[in-house]
Amino acid sequence: MPTLTAIERRVIGTLIEKSLTTPQNYPLSLNALTNGCNQKSARDPETSYTENEVLETLQSLKRRSFATEFFGAGSRVSKWEEAFVANTGLSNEQAAVIAELLLRGPQTEGELRQRASRMAPIADLPALHKVLEELAGREEPFAKRISDPNRARGVIWAHCLYPEDEAPSAEEPSASARVTVRTASPALEERIAALEARVAALEQQLGVSPTGG
Repeated sequence: MPTLTAIERRVIGTLIEKSLTTPQNYPLSLNALTNGCNQKSARDPETSYTENEVLETLQSLKRRSFATEFFGAGSRVSKWEEAFVANTGLSNEQAAVIAELLLRGPQTEGELRQRASRMAPIADLPALHKVLEELAGREEPFAKRISDPNRARGVIWAHCLYPEDEAPSAEEPSASARVTVRTASPALEERIAALEARVAALEQQLGVSPTGG
C-alpha cells in the first residue's frame, strides 16, 4: 500500500480532480497545478505551496510512477498528469471519491456523494456505498470507515494513504465538519472552483503567473 505525504496527497488529488472536471485544460502546467493545489474552494486545509515545492513533489511522484511529464511539440514548458489511477486500477467513480478524500480529508457519506459527483456521476447513497465497499474490499484497502460501527447516520470515511503517524482516528472531528462551518454551500463551492479553473487556464494561455511575473 502506498503512503502519501500531505503535499503528495494534494498534488495527486488536484490532478485527478482536474482530469475529470476540466479535461479540456489537462494535462496541467506547473503553474496551473500549483494554483489548483492552493485554490480556496474544495480544499482542506488551505495551502500556499510554491512552484518549487510542487515540482519537487511531482518529480518524486514520477519516480514512483504516480505522475507523468509531457513536452508538447515546440514547447519548452512541460505539463503533468497523474498516473496514480491507472497504476492502481481505479474506476472513475473510485478515483473521484479518493480525490475528494485526498483534497479534504475524512468526510461523511452524504458529503462524499455530493462532492464526488461533480467529477463522476454517483446517483445516490447506495451507489456511493458500492464504491466505498469496492475501495475498502481491495487486497490493500484504499478507504475505510472511521465512525463507530453502530453509527447509522453521518458515517465518516477516510482514505488509507496516510503515513502511519497521520492516520485519522474515529475520535477526531472530520475535516469536512470544519469546512461546513466556514464555507459556503457545495453548489457555490463548485461555481468558485470552476471560475478558478477558468482563470488558471487563461493565465496558462497568456503565459501570466498569479503574481504577474
